Amino acid sequence: MPQTTARQALLRLAQTHDLTGVKERLLPMADTLSADLMALEQGLASTIDPAQHQVAAAAAHLMAAGGKRVRPVLCLLVAKAFPPHEPPPSIVLLAQVAELIHNATLMHDDVIDLGDTRRDRPTARFVFGNGASVLGGDLLLVQAMGLIEAAGVPGLLASMLDVLRRMIAAESLQLENRYRTDLTTDEYFAVSKGKTASLFEWAVEAGGRSVGATDDVVSSLIEFGHHTGIAFQLLDDLLDLEHDPASIGKNVLQDVQGGTLTLPIILALAEQPALAERIAAVAREASRDHVGDEHPVASLDDELAADLVRAVRDTGARDATRKLIATHTARALSALGVLPPSPARDALAAVATGMAERAR
Repeated sequence: MPQTTARQALLRLAQTHDLTGVKERLLPMADTLSADLMALEQGLASTIDPAQHQVAAAAAHLMAAGGKRVRPVLCLLVAKAFPPHEPPPSIVLLAQVAELIHNATLMHDDVIDLGDTRRDRPTARFVFGNGASVLGGDLLLVQAMGLIEAAGVPGLLASMLDVLRRMIAAESLQLENRYRTDLTTDEYFAVSKGKTASLFEWAVEAGGRSVGATDDVVSSLIEFGHHTGIAFQLLDDLLDLEHDPASIGKNVLQDVQGGTLTLPIILALAEQPALAERIAAVAREASRDHVGDEHPVASLDDELAADLVRAVRDTGARDATRKLIATHTARALSALGVLPPSPARDALAAVATGMAERAR
């Protein structure tokens, strides 16, 4: 895994999403978190030995590609927010768990979605095959569960099992909803809560429980994680639509062609049923052309891509998504009131606030 400095690890989220206002607000925590962040990167690098077998090589392939590390950073920041602001060494293990689980789901997702590119490099399934990618994701899950046990914090293993159940249920719902152009916002959020928010919730819960936070405080932290996770997903949905329409076929339409509709698109199609029917027609054609394929890929041309992006803007779907990001950010910040004032709490607030600012 490439060497990552503490500051790079902490600021990766801000850099990826161009959260320029957040970078300065996170800087005061860079030195404080330095040792933990370096231990996190070293732990992730040593979790899997690619020389063991092909499955391990597949898992190591994705881990070596890096990532924003937002979930482990939130875990570390929460633990640092409690006096005396020096959490036990086990917090690094729990931060690793959050990242390992996230990467395991990505390996599985790439197989389900037939993804060829992840983090600007070929996916594990593309390099090693679907079988190795599925087993590689399983390997990361097993490693993560072992780290939870090693950390020895009561309640976190049961909590993670619940997260995994929620993730599987959400993925199943997304599979059932493929190519549906009449999805409701409730159906969208049912998937987002399970696939994205649940792991954010666990990451901050782990940070709190590692330092002995009370159940009431942990409940508020989970609320923070929930709303931060939803805002994070909505921001990703929105940023996907900021690409130039000429190149949209390689970006947002990758999801649409695979049958997954993000919230801005769902809102736009509800206002323009004719456009929804055009997308549905392309999906039906793909199904006819790929009879027997588990996951036929629809081919949307540049004109339809441009019309879709235009509809998101003209129907107010983009502005509606921005308002939802602001709403969830406000709820996340309110939940942070349970923590005493500290640079770590300020950094947590900066991550949440930065997403709302970027969405404007």
